[in-house]
Formats: sequence, C-alpha cells, structure tokens
Amino acid sequence: MSQKNRKQPASLSRRGRGFTVTASPFNGVKLDLAIVMVIGGLVWLIHDRLVSAPLGQLVLLASYGLGAMCWIIYKTRRVMRSLPVAGRQDNGA
Repeated sequence: MSQKNRKQPASLSRRGRGFTVTASPFNGVKLDLAIVMVIGGLVWLIHDRLVSAPLGQLVLLASYGLGAMCWIIYKTRRVMRSLPVAGRQDNGA
C-alpha cells in the first residue's frame, strides 16, 4: 500500500465542520482583564520611578488596583445584565 492511498486522521486544529465553540459574551471582559493586568505589571515595574515616597507608592498601586477591580466588576455586571436568565419573566414591573 502506498503512502498516497492511506487516509490521514482529521486534524483537531483544522477549520471546517466539526467541533466548534460559540463565542462567550465575556470575551470583552477577558480582554479588559488582560489589558489591566499588563498595565498593572508595567505600573508595578516603574512605580518607584513615578513616586519616590513609600507611602506614595502604596497609594499609587492600591488606587490602580482598586480602580481596575471596579472597572472589571462594572464590565462583568453589565454583561451579566444583558444575558437572558432562565426562569426570569420580564413583565414590566
């Protein structure tokens, strides 16, 4: 039997019919979280150059962390409100 006649198994990475995953409504939140984490790492690396006092550095990092946390919570809650909930009846009340 020659090499050309053998059937190759289907590749899992091949596009087309088969296994697919629907897009998550939280993809935007995941992207925001990744951006917040990268910027947070950069702020952590240069915080001693931005502010010289140790208390100022603590305030800078804590305020960035708190602001990032509030942003991620806000975005997540906004996505959650836009999703349909099983059993919920919107009767205008």
